[in-house]
Amino acid sequence: MNEKPALTLCMIVKNEERHIARCLASVQDIADEIIVVDTGSDDKTITICESFNAKVYKHQWENDFAKARNDSLKYASGDWILILDADEELDQDTGSLLRSLLHDELPSRGLLKIINYSGQKLDENEAFEMMQTRLLRNHKGFVFKGKIHETIEAEKDSTAYFSLPCIIHHYGYLEHEEHFKQKHKRNIKILNEELSCEATNPWLIYHLASECYRVKEYEKALHLLNGSIYKFLSEQRMPPSILYFLKYTILIELKRFDEAYMGIEKALQLYPDYCNLHYYKGVILFQLNKFRAAIKAFETGTETYNQNAEYLILRGVQDFRAFYYIGACHAKLNHEMTAISFLKKALKINPQFKPAQTLLSELKKDQQTNG
Repeated sequence: MNEKPALTLCMIVKNEERHIARCLASVQDIADEIIVVDTGSDDKTITICESFNAKVYKHQWENDFAKARNDSLKYASGDWILILDADEELDQDTGSLLRSLLHDELPSRGLLKIINYSGQKLDENEAFEMMQTRLLRNHKGFVFKGKIHETIEAEKDSTAYFSLPCIIHHYGYLEHEEHFKQKHKRNIKILNEELSCEATNPWLIYHLASECYRVKEYEKALHLLNGSIYKFLSEQRMPPSILYFLKYTILIELKRFDEAYMGIEKALQLYPDYCNLHYYKGVILFQLNKFRAAIKAFETGTETYNQNAEYLILRGVQDFRAFYYIGACHAKLNHEMTAISFLKKALKINPQFKPAQTLLSELKKDQQTNG
């Protein structure tokens, strides 16, 4: 009977004493080896890592995330490498399965579901999900590229991948305001350095737009996004779906529904299987008082099978959010019984979803008043 392959966790950290114990505790039962490259901590980070028997290597920070990550890979001795950040945590239930699911017949890169939490407090309703490469077979020539928002490339390996039903929780967007501002300034500085060398790189322009969005500079973010989309198209490359996700998130935030309505159909032609775009189309139509068309858009989204593993998706767009909006549309059309039915359907999936709770309560009061 073959032994299970060995798993190495690789991390890069700096001053993460607030998070690192939670992260390491989540993997201590499945990781055979923990590699930590520390880029200049002056708090208790290293001491905490060593308490989990991590091998800590001190490296000077050179404003280059890819270099630091590649340094961490060099120390790994396991058959497989798991990539985590300090503000992440492997899910307790699904994560315990990870090591037992690895075997020699798998492709060399594995995708895990990342749940990104945002907002002022931890709220699963405000989370976004996407699949990311977080598992790599060791000694296959994988390298990280890019000083920031680094990507994984391989010398020989194909792009073949597998997916595991394991979840990583990411809490980085819930940071305290001051810590978040420091990260934002650091990211902007590195991106501008990169853009000074690669001014036409559409990915860098997108990441700059994303940074602007996070600090609510929506108009600037939108301008950059449109520039990034134009650059991709001018290079005869299809703009990645995440650009359209962010573009229509911003347009809805700015309440520019007419402008959003004019463009979203083109985005859906490029990504007809992207449920989040169907949901956004429904939201836009709802705001434009096109309730029947909105119902159709939401229904299409709930029936859409997402073929692209790397789509970024707002939680609930295929079920409780869509059912809430379908109910709201029927309420606007004075179809109270149908509206109530869909709102109950939404709350059966997510009993804590406040918009559905509120509207259902209002409709029931109206029924009692009119009854």
